[in-house]
Amino acid sequence: MDATASRQNREDLTDAAAGDHRAGTELARRWRAARPPCAVTHLDAAAAARPSQATLDAQIAHLGREGERGAYVAEVEAGEVLHSARAALADLMGPGLGPDEVTFHHSASTAFAALLTAWPLPAGARIGVLPSEYGSNALVLEARTRQAPLELIDLPVDPQGVIDLDVLDRVGIPSPRAGRPLALDELDLVVFPHVPSQCGIVQPAVEIGRRCAAAGVPLVLDVAQSLGQTGVSDIHASAYVGTSRKWLCGPRGTGFLAVRGDLAERINVAVPSLYSMGRGRDGRPIPLPGLARLGIGEASVASRAGLAQALSELLASDPPLVFARIVYLASYGRRVLDGAGGWRVRERPDSPTGIVTLQPPSGVDPVAVRDRLYRQDAILTSAIPVQRSRDLEGPVLRVSAHVYNDPAEFERLAEALDR
Repeated sequence: MDATASRQNREDLTDAAAGDHRAGTELARRWRAARPPCAVTHLDAAAAARPSQATLDAQIAHLGREGERGAYVAEVEAGEVLHSARAALADLMGPGLGPDEVTFHHSASTAFAALLTAWPLPAGARIGVLPSEYGSNALVLEARTRQAPLELIDLPVDPQGVIDLDVLDRVGIPSPRAGRPLALDELDLVVFPHVPSQCGIVQPAVEIGRRCAAAGVPLVLDVAQSLGQTGVSDIHASAYVGTSRKWLCGPRGTGFLAVRGDLAERINVAVPSLYSMGRGRDGRPIPLPGLARLGIGEASVASRAGLAQALSELLASDPPLVFARIVYLASYGRRVLDGAGGWRVRERPDSPTGIVTLQPPSGVDPVAVRDRLYRQDAILTSAIPVQRSRDLEGPVLRVSAHVYNDPAEFERLAEALDR
């Protein structure tokens, strides 16, 4: 890509999205100022975004209290902070969710495994899924089919991988085992990622949530790649799983799950332990009430304290403005990067997500390019292997910008790809 083409792309995007750009410029300045200086061009928020200095300080302060008073006492004393984190997560995923319907886990993957392993399903149950399901989650679902006769059924999608609502409503869901299309109310559960990690698309979760509610079918939504970069409220899923380290700009080692209302009382226990089980009057083990049955005991409470700080910063920054800035940056990046060095952007230019994925030129290895970009140009990206999901035909390079990024960083990447 030559300088003239790059400049023209920038001018076109500025004309199309100048309002969002101006609205987010001051926000971006504040977010950059709140973070430690960065020696690399960090375009990898979808893997692990950059936390603020205050988020780091919150973790360090908690670790100091553990050193002074012991880890268990420090956890008890952090009760109000941890409650604020659960309340903030409930606010972002609400309405209708409260802090007592949210619990922490080690990661989105462990939260998903605990939830799906414990979810009550009848023999022969049908679970609606997507080809874009995250690889670890897909393994959990496949493991359940080996434990009991379950059927995983792909919901219809368009060429971009987005759920095709028209086909779903008019035609139904193809089922090889049934030999006919199924209606949504013939499923026992629907599970999918709101935003997949290997493609910059957003699923119509609000519309699917409404259809699932009308059909009486529970919906488990993976918001690991959506919470913090796009709106998640008003979906009214039955349950959610997510992580701290991506778009929420929190620490690694902390995830969460949420379950609505009294549904938690009908969920089984994934792994019996003294943290998930009690004993009845007859001495027999019984699940603890509510989400406690899916909770974990040993964990990094300092990471949870860091997440609480990161969430408070997001909510104080006006989430819709944060989302608009992220979408603006990705839209800019798609226009600048498409064709650079022969790489092609896989998403539509206006896809409302911060993830940009690049198809490599023939014979080019995204893993090797990712490594060279980091070593030679100090540009951080992700290489996504084909094993990440069933909808990938080959590895891709993923680029993901957060509020603190600058549009010029995409130009830097485009120049490096050209080289």
